Amino acid sequence: MTQGMTFSGKDLLIMAKKTDVFFENFLFRFGEYGCECVEDVIHNAPGEAPNRIFKMQALSGLQHTFAYAAKKGLVRIAPNGTIEEENILGSLIALPKKQQKDFYAFVRDNSFLFPVPQNAYEEFDARLAFYIIDRLRLTVELMTAANEIRKDYQKIFLYIFQLLTAADVTINTELMEEEYHSCHHSYIDLLQDPPVTLSNQHQQEAFDGDTFKVRDTLYGEYNMHVGEYNDIIGGYSAVPGHNDPLFKSVTAMYLNHEGSEIERKITDVLFHYFNEVGIITPTHGWTYYDAPKSENITDTMKDSLVEIANYIVAQEINSNLRGIHPVYNSQKMMPSWKVDTLLSAVYFSIFYLNPNLELYRQCANPRCGKYFLVRTTSTKKKYCSTKCCNRVTQDTYRKNKRAMTE
Repeated sequence: MTQGMTFSGKDLLIMAKKTDVFFENFLFRFGEYGCECVEDVIHNAPGEAPNRIFKMQALSGLQHTFAYAAKKGLVRIAPNGTIEEENILGSLIALPKKQQKDFYAFVRDNSFLFPVPQNAYEEFDARLAFYIIDRLRLTVELMTAANEIRKDYQKIFLYIFQLLTAADVTINTELMEEEYHSCHHSYIDLLQDPPVTLSNQHQQEAFDGDTFKVRDTLYGEYNMHVGEYNDIIGGYSAVPGHNDPLFKSVTAMYLNHEGSEIERKITDVLFHYFNEVGIITPTHGWTYYDAPKSENITDTMKDSLVEIANYIVAQEINSNLRGIHPVYNSQKMMPSWKVDTLLSAVYFSIFYLNPNLELYRQCANPRCGKYFLVRTTSTKKKYCSTKCCNRVTQDTYRKNKRAMTE
């Protein structure tokens, strides 16, 4: 990168050699302004939780430059091209569990998710801002969980379901060229209004005997007892969790909806997971009715969970790349990109990530919590830095020393 080069805050430039090795290892770079953030707390009525409103203003004297560097992720770079801060993504997705001052510091040192004016405040619901960041975190967590050497399939299932059922968000600021729409997974529309009318085949099966024969993408064919199905759909089942609306919807989908190949696979995985491992409920933060039976997760179910996880991650990333457009710079005669928001750029950095080689993990230091890049094959690295490792070691030593003296 040439020192002293200037560019607009909305142009994301990629400079490639003929060999496709990117200049100085920066795959792209762009500029954006740091922001001032203040908060208004609005008390609407006695006894109700107040609304917290973030007010953002871009600071013209704080133009920051960002780039994507191999093995470092999205970084902030100095005017001379050196890296000022590594791993912007890792710091961003750790914010929901940090103190509010950490959020203020992040948007000042980097930028807000969306462009805001310099001469006026742009208002955002604080909960909405953190919701968008947390959804980004879930996407990163699911990508990591699905590609780890040692996989936690209960975690994969939970992340899949949280993203599938995530609420839709629309954002439109004064400076945005297009409205932002979060990724909408159409499967949730089916799950919220599942078909309950039996096909002619299933009506005949119910008349002739006591078993429905279901085409199953995991196991070929599955026999469902007619009486069990009727009890679940009617809300008369005595089995814990079988009268949960979510389980009833999944059961109705399993018997009555074919859909696309991926829709059918999602349905089959949900049905078998709920029946054989455990039923989750959104009450009190996605808890199980009974202790989950992880030993019942078969190899076939594991493979299908990973396939669905990768599909969901791809949907989330692709949906958030809509604010990035390729253009050709006629003055410099090289390819370039236009980016609308910092959020799009962060998702673009995930787009470049190869989970076969590297993944994001959360630092095991509870005082840090930052997500950092690590080689996929590395199963022992738990800390983002030597400093965090030493701090945890010291904390553990002090804790054990106090316990010995009590």
